[in-house]
Amino acid sequence: MKCILCEQRKAKRYCPAKRTYICAICCGEKRGVEINCPPDCTYYIEGQKYQQDKITKQRITKEGVETYIRRAELYSKNPEIFAKIEVSLVGLFRGDSKLRNQEVSEALELSLKTLDTEKKGIIFEYRSENRVVNEIAARVLTVIREYKDTAELRRGRITLDYAKDVIQEFLKEIRFYMETDTNPQSYLIHISRYHPETAVRPKDESALIIPS
Repeated sequence: MKCILCEQRKAKRYCPAKRTYICAICCGEKRGVEINCPPDCTYYIEGQKYQQDKITKQRITKEGVETYIRRAELYSKNPEIFAKIEVSLVGLFRGDSKLRNQEVSEALELSLKTLDTEKKGIIFEYRSENRVVNEIAARVLTVIREYKDTAELRRGRITLDYAKDVIQEFLKEIRFYMETDTNPQSYLIHISRYHPETAVRPKDESALIIPS
């Protein structure tokens, strides 16, 4: 029996998402990205743990343990905002598979410049000549403002300084992937695997149409 995904290798691993057997290579490469894995799948759980441990060790070796601790502290203060930004990026990526790390990095830089300017008391949203970069930046800033400007939020409300720190941490992470992995979509693939439930794009999010 051949794998239904590659139609080349033997299917030896049962995939609960596909309800049939697939090969180990397709499972490893496509889980959480092209395959909407259920969170309780043994292969999904083991694969995520292995990948997270691997990336954590690589980043600690490259950047030092202090960077890891700082991110953990920021995350613990408001894990929801980290998750929402990731889900937003994953939704855009699944809306158009041409999206690259570089465009996300540029969008995060624009978002940070906008927040820096706001810190100085000037409301101005920086824009790029690239429409895709502008779209990503707009999505990120929408999440930031949801937590920064909503008066009804008490426990989850964030400061402008915290918002800047969050964006900077996302920038550090994506730059790490850009420097250590030749795949131009490595970071997007990485975060997609942590949000398999977003494989189906929400109806209110229009797909990115990226010019070829």
